[in-house]
Amino acid sequence: MNRPKITDEMILKAATRIAEKLDGDAATIAEHYRPYMDGYELARALDRYAGWDLTMSDVEELDCMDSIVGQLQREAEKKWFEENNIQPPLPIGTVITKGVITGLCEHSPGKYLVKENGCTQDGRHLLVNYEDAVAA
Repeated sequence: MNRPKITDEMILKAATRIAEKLDGDAATIAEHYRPYMDGYELARALDRYAGWDLTMSDVEELDCMDSIVGQLQREAEKKWFEENNIQPPLPIGTVITKGVITGLCEHSPGKYLVKENGCTQDGRHLLVNYEDAVAA
């Protein structure tokens, strides 16, 4: 089973939350949103292609769109992880192509903490999805 990705449904749900604050149309916001867009980029797209006239306050609200979409994806990942009893396929200490697995991430489901090859900074780890970890 594959890890949940951002869906059109998630984007529309986030757009609905934003549209309520802007008294705007959620479908239009969702249509012009692209992952990792900030509020200014989204406002420009809405102005250019949908004819919206937005204020700075509106741009600040639109800036929350990407964060809401990300939260919805994390919630879907957590549900997927719990419902499918996902277990790490590689043990801690395994050398993978990106470094050495030093633990499991407590905050993001299905991710290893990996000490990157050549990294000497204490406390710095890569987060690597279980399915992306390849033994070296």
